[in-house]
Amino acid sequence: MSVVGFDLGNESCIVAVARQRGIDVVLNEESKRETPAIVCFGDKQRFIGTAGAASSTMNPKNSISQIKRLLGRKFSDPELQSDIGSFPFRVTEGPDGFPLVHARFLGEERTFTPTQLLAMVLSNLKGIAEGNLNAAVVDCCIGIPVYFSDLQRRAVLDAATIAGLRPLRLFHETTATALAYGIYKTDLPEQDQLNVAFVDVGHASMQVSIVGYKKGQLKMLSHAYDRSLGGRDFDEALFKHFAAKFKEEYKIDVYQNARACLRLRIACEKLKKVLSANPEAPLNIECLMDEKDVRGFIKRDEFEQISAPVLERVKGPLEKALTEAGLTTENVHFVEVVGSGSRVPAIIKIITDFFGKEPRRTMNASECVARGCALQCAILSPTFKVREFQVNDGFPFSIALSWKPDSQNSAPQQTIVFPKGNAIPSFKALTLFKSSTFEVDVLYVDTGDLQIPEKISTYTIGPFQHSKGEKAKLKVKVRLNIHGVVTIDSATMLEEEDMEVPVSSLSEAPKDATKMDTDDAPSDPSSGTDVNMQEPKSADTTEGTTAAENGAQDSAETSVPMETDAKVEPSKKKVKKTVVPVEELVYGALPSAELEKAVEKEYEMALQDRVMEETKEKKNAVESYVYDMRNKLYDKYNDFVASEEKEGLIATLQEVEDWLYEDGEDETKGVYIAKLEELKKSGDPIEARYKEWMERGSVVEQLVYCIHSFREAALSNDQKFEHIDISDKQKVINECSVAENWLREKQQQQDALPKHANPVLLVSDLKKKAETLDRFVVKDNYVLHQSEYDTNLELVLTSDALFYRFCKPIMTKPKPAPKPQTPPQTPPPQPETQAPEPQTPEQQQNGAGAAGEPSSEGGAQEASGEQMDTDKPENSAEASA
Repeated sequence: MSVVGFDLGNESCIVAVARQRGIDVVLNEESKRETPAIVCFGDKQRFIGTAGAASSTMNPKNSISQIKRLLGRKFSDPELQSDIGSFPFRVTEGPDGFPLVHARFLGEERTFTPTQLLAMVLSNLKGIAEGNLNAAVVDCCIGIPVYFSDLQRRAVLDAATIAGLRPLRLFHETTATALAYGIYKTDLPEQDQLNVAFVDVGHASMQVSIVGYKKGQLKMLSHAYDRSLGGRDFDEALFKHFAAKFKEEYKIDVYQNARACLRLRIACEKLKKVLSANPEAPLNIECLMDEKDVRGFIKRDEFEQISAPVLERVKGPLEKALTEAGLTTENVHFVEVVGSGSRVPAIIKIITDFFGKEPRRTMNASECVARGCALQCAILSPTFKVREFQVNDGFPFSIALSWKPDSQNSAPQQTIVFPKGNAIPSFKALTLFKSSTFEVDVLYVDTGDLQIPEKISTYTIGPFQHSKGEKAKLKVKVRLNIHGVVTIDSATMLEEEDMEVPVSSLSEAPKDATKMDTDDAPSDPSSGTDVNMQEPKSADTTEGTTAAENGAQDSAETSVPMETDAKVEPSKKKVKKTVVPVEELVYGALPSAELEKAVEKEYEMALQDRVMEETKEKKNAVESYVYDMRNKLYDKYNDFVASEEKEGLIATLQEVEDWLYEDGEDETKGVYIAKLEELKKSGDPIEARYKEWMERGSVVEQLVYCIHSFREAALSNDQKFEHIDISDKQKVINECSVAENWLREKQQQQDALPKHANPVLLVSDLKKKAETLDRFVVKDNYVLHQSEYDTNLELVLTSDALFYRFCKPIMTKPKPAPKPQTPPQTPPPQPETQAPEPQTPEQQQNGAGAAGEPSSEGGAQEASGEQMDTDKPENSAEASA
């Protein structure tokens, strides 16, 4: 399975993968570590990532960026309305109240949801990871801001599904940073807690978290954020400053030209980076608008002055995070700053003054989130064994359930099931008493964030019918899953029934029987508003839930043995469980049918992109062939083509070149393939003549060397060839003569031809000749062995390969092994003082136990008259040795 982490930034994205040696950041097609989060729609295809960024300047109205800001938010959101004013593309309100992005694609106006656009970005990131791993990527971990609402989290999951990904976890960016920081720390305390504050200033938002570390674990103490405070706000301040300045000095209004706005924003972003390291910086843009070049200049003090409203908001999240953690600045041991926007010196100064200590940069400011996501994916994956490190993340908001009581005049009942800071993942069980079908609302409470909608979803529970006509006792299980999404998993109706239990059955009850599940009825059953929060008993194995803060699983229903008089048959209550239907309605979520349509649309657009890319490749192949062949005709192919043929081919190449830039500018893939094949019909013979001429010399030399070597060996009187029959040697001599005569004749014919004529001595002809020789070879009659004559012949791979196969078995035939002589049987000497020891069966079989037996090497040996040692080792292997 794949182990990949994605950092979905507002401006750029980063892909990290887990390998055996650690976490690596993947390079994109331009060998860059960051990939722009841009989708640019063209007339024929989409351009995503680096290709989209390259096309955005020329096509700003169809280049969609800052998709993260649009995701899961109402069109009427004040922050979204503020963002739309700076977008070069058009955004309108959809029928469901959510934004729709307009772009011109394939020659027509189309609308896209932010979820679809995010899926396009994820598809591009998936392709980058697959290109690096050379394997399919499905499982992953995606980083999201901690302030994402339930709807935004569902939108990310839907986008991943459209892109063909299966997220193992939506990981908070703050927690990912904390994990990437702490898992490599080997000096964490075992008892005392090390408190570290992380300040992440990104492109569009600021997040602050305080984390407590102990050996092998981290605990998220607090979260705070400002969703609209980031590096782009400083860019916007510079943009407004220079827009007003240019309007006054150059009489141009960049707001009236989308391309001019985009170019000025890009220049202001570069200017901000220069001011981060220098006290002053110039701004020069050629032909910004109305064919006017503009110039500007600004100092860092002036930049901080115009950015004062933005800088004033930095302190707010710092104070909130410290307060919620219940700590003072003295209790925070270290401060880490990350994020692309944290490089502004004024922000560092504010953080330093607040905490009273200098912030540190021990991590890569841009890559820490992606690395943390890849680490979390490795922890969740069975593919890697990761150092034991427990991540105790907390949910940043409080979640409550609300329902209406049975009585019409009563106010709705509400209870908080997941308080702020609740562990992720976890589940709770509630016991309700209802008489008929009812609805339960899932709500955010006390968020302090006006941009987060209060109501998340509504669940309809029922119908159900109690057998006794009373109010039914329902157990409702609510889950906060690993992605931070709240759902009601199930509802179960519990009914108690009286039953008689015989004494004999009690005596047979198991000793380890557990107590049955009995929930005490409320004091006032008629009200139906009592809520019984079930205490945790065990962890949820599906989500990896910790046991301390989560709901209990259902206990067994086995009866318990009771001490009673044998004459009395006690009564026992049995709990009957009935599953109650639960219907879900998530406000703003993508229905399953729409999700399937979105998957199909993404597949169609991806197929269109692939076809266009292949068409471009074929067109480039035609263009490349035209330029390459024309250059070679004047250079190395000049002698291998007749003058008339050369002039005609050059004219054809010029016609194709003109066609490429005129009528053939926008043709189909098949047309380019046909045009290339037509050109190769004229060019391939020339190229073949050149290659034959280049290869012929070395092949002929190798064949001549073979002929001479084998002939010399066949005529040699060397002792190593004495064992070869004269008839076999004569065969070699004859075959060498035939091959030599054939080669001489072909060479004479070839030398008489000019270079531009088709050759008569081809490598293929030499192979056919070798095949003719091959029919005389009987491979099984000889054993091939290396000899001094075939040292250089091993390089022969073409013309003389089969000729070599004929001669070599004969000339390398090994000498026959001499027949062993049987030594005369001499009686062994009889010892005078000691009788010989009886031989073992193995010694009798191998002949190794008696003196005077012949050795297995080198023929017969003289019998030895020495007495054998009688002290034999116990190990039979040692004895035989």
